Amino acid sequence: MENDEPLTINETFSEVRPDEAGGLIHGAHDWWVEGGERVWVEDGRLHVKADPEDENDPRYVATVWCRTPIAGDVRIEMKAHVIDSTVGANNINIFFFYSDPGGEPLFDTREDRADAAYRYYHDLDGYIVTFLSDRQEEMGVTEAGHPNARFRLRRCPGFNLVDESYHPMGVLAGRTYDLTIIRRDGVITFQVDGETFLEWEDEDPLREGLLGLRTFRTYLWWDAIRVYPLD
Repeated sequence: MENDEPLTINETFSEVRPDEAGGLIHGAHDWWVEGGERVWVEDGRLHVKADPEDENDPRYVATVWCRTPIAGDVRIEMKAHVIDSTVGANNINIFFFYSDPGGEPLFDTREDRADAAYRYYHDLDGYIVTFLSDRQEEMGVTEAGHPNARFRLRRCPGFNLVDESYHPMGVLAGRTYDLTIIRRDGVITFQVDGETFLEWEDEDPLREGLLGLRTFRTYLWWDAIRVYPLD
């Protein structure tokens, strides 16, 4: 149950402010971008395009960070909507409670991750939720993707897989998904449209960090990003 405190993050991308130095984008909170072809706000939504036609183009991944930290027990809500993916990845990733183990602000080291290569994030503290079309080559699926949705929860540093599930619901372009992450007393759950697909208890939970939105070979938008402190 949410308490009466103001939301930690309440972002609908409807507020327009002048850009500041450092590649920040419009919104009620400060956001910055690592990688991708293009990231912009349009019609109150955050559009992220990381799906170049040239397979050798390095801009096929993107991470967008919110500079407002989150801490303690929280409920994270957002909407995500895949517009297109040339390889059928339909990739929706969420980073949360992310920080540098050495204490350096992630914003100050953003140039070290300018191309958003995945490996840069594996040595940081944080959790990763992935929700995407199952395209594992070892399972013999085609490049166009598998109808199953794949869910994974990882803890970093170490990129450790702590929970995983599959579901025939798929991840469909043109559909808006309501995504929810709940972290309470070290227990992390991930829900899509109110149904739980991941759940794991961290015996040594991370206490504070940043929220990041990530994708791979996908063009999508995000909206209604809210973080509630929990009683």
